[in-house]
Amino acid sequence: MAEMFANAIGYEQLMGRWSVRLAPLYVEFAKLRDEGRVLDVGCGTGALAKVIAGITHKCDIAGVDPAQSFVDYARTQVANPRVNFEVGDAMQLSFPTASFHQTLSLLVMMFIPEPERAAKEMKRVTHPGGAVSACTWDRDGLELASVFWEEAVRLDPGADARSQRPKHSNREGQLTTLWESAGMEDVKETVITMQLPFESFNDFWEPHLRGVAPQGAYVAGLSREGREALRQGLRKRLLGNQPDGAFSLRAKALAVRGTVPH
Repeated sequence: MAEMFANAIGYEQLMGRWSVRLAPLYVEFAKLRDEGRVLDVGCGTGALAKVIAGITHKCDIAGVDPAQSFVDYARTQVANPRVNFEVGDAMQLSFPTASFHQTLSLLVMMFIPEPERAAKEMKRVTHPGGAVSACTWDRDGLELASVFWEEAVRLDPGADARSQRPKHSNREGQLTTLWESAGMEDVKETVITMQLPFESFNDFWEPHLRGVAPQGAYVAGLSREGREALRQGLRKRLLGNQPDGAFSLRAKALAVRGTVPH
């Protein structure tokens, strides 16, 4: 799993650019308040922390991620004295209990091996009465991924079974169950939808060649012939017999928020 997220720039090209579009919609649902300390769990390349820093003036923001390359990249993207990034494990956060007024997590919960531990840790480090929230892509609602895997499985029936595609925290209701089992109160879940615009087929395809995320890891393991067959199949699915040009894909995300009991 760690190898899939070693290339920060590759991740930014494949998925990070969509995180920037999703982050403001998620922050609105999370009911972010400009006060105290805010924790970004699984900060990745810094998309969420950058959005939070841009719409607040007072709160301090800490971002943690297990990948050093992502932390290093995030530091180059967010030049704000209120923001600090460090390497950290969502399942074993290094912060004292009740250290933050709010805790958020964007597009990482589905990759955490033990999400129950992570949810309880997010609750632990948040003040009583503070909000804890998370947002993930819906497993079948992100066309960027679903179209890829449908074509991969058509060409290679064992593709999905061998992939490292997330299998938890990415279907409606799963985040609510996770938050309630962690002891959060006033739990609410919502669906966020958006469009992902691509300038051309290569704008869609080339980021898959960076070896990042489950799609990139799968492509990296294919033979030259296998990659070409997948490329041609995806182009046919996305453009049909039309010449290359701009197109967009639908994206569906799931978000949950809850309150730490007093």
